[in-house]
Amino acid sequence: MIRFRAAARAACMAVALTGFAFATGQSLAQAYPTKPIRYLVGFTPGTATDIVARMVSQKLTERWGQQVIVDNRVGAAGTIAVATAARSAPDGHTLYMASSTMVVSPYFIPNVSYDIFKDFDPVILMVSLPTVMIVPPQLKLGSVRDFIALAKAKPRQLNYAHSGRGTGSHVGAEMLSALAGIELTEISFKSSTDALNGVIQGEIAVYFPNLAAAMPMIKQGRVKALAVSTAKRSPVTPDIPGMSESLPGFDTAAFYGIVVPARTPRPVISKLNAEVTSILDLPDIRERLTGLGAEVIAGAPATLTARMKTEQEQVVKVVRRIEVKEGKR
Repeated sequence: MIRFRAAARAACMAVALTGFAFATGQSLAQAYPTKPIRYLVGFTPGTATDIVARMVSQKLTERWGQQVIVDNRVGAAGTIAVATAARSAPDGHTLYMASSTMVVSPYFIPNVSYDIFKDFDPVILMVSLPTVMIVPPQLKLGSVRDFIALAKAKPRQLNYAHSGRGTGSHVGAEMLSALAGIELTEISFKSSTDALNGVIQGEIAVYFPNLAAAMPMIKQGRVKALAVSTAKRSPVTPDIPGMSESLPGFDTAAFYGIVVPARTPRPVISKLNAEVTSILDLPDIRERLTGLGAEVIAGAPATLTARMKTEQEQVVKVVRRIEVKEGKR
């Protein structure tokens, strides 16, 4: 009987504590945010990552009456910003603009100080944005197959650009090489703008920038777009083929979402998810994102985790190929 009473008291105490925690979490969510929010971005202003972050931050500021400040911490393929976010207080007042590079860069930047799955909680997967295979117009190529034929005729004589190992431009070119059975020479640039200029000037044979960054140059005829990186054509550029039309199995796109430091209260995450989902559904935001070639996704936090794991599986295959090519295996 004594044991039964003790167990009953313990059970009641557990229920009471659970109820208290729930009530505390709910009150935190209702009060949140209580101060300005820092929205960390690992890339320079004007990049697709930055553009999407600023769209959301502006709307959050308007709705909540608290400043949501985009903080561009540039360097080391975004890992500096990720590490800063991981060390921040888990109270919802630090957000990180997650992207494909967040998943990929730890495989190319040694000894990062964080684990993207253990040190962060997902909030929302916002959009997916394809890259695009571009070449200089002076190469006079009309298709991906034309490029592959030229690369096979000139092994290791054609180069590709990227703005850092682990970026979408790097992974895209390595996927092209693997699936097409060609060998290209790797050229690294300090920024995506420099890499794009390399193509414009005819110094670079192929580059995979995101579609939003390349669109102005494509429209002006300063670069030639051969394919978007997704299996299907983009609604924004229906005249540009999907990569799988020439290379079955080539289907990749950058993603953009929000993560917060691990152990951020669940009610705060839920409030953030609901608010950003509502913002992504606004006609003006959808129009602007669609104009960039982006597909709006939204959804539960688990959707972002699933996308990150899919990205991780894909990059592991690319890393293994690079290691074999460089004699590390």
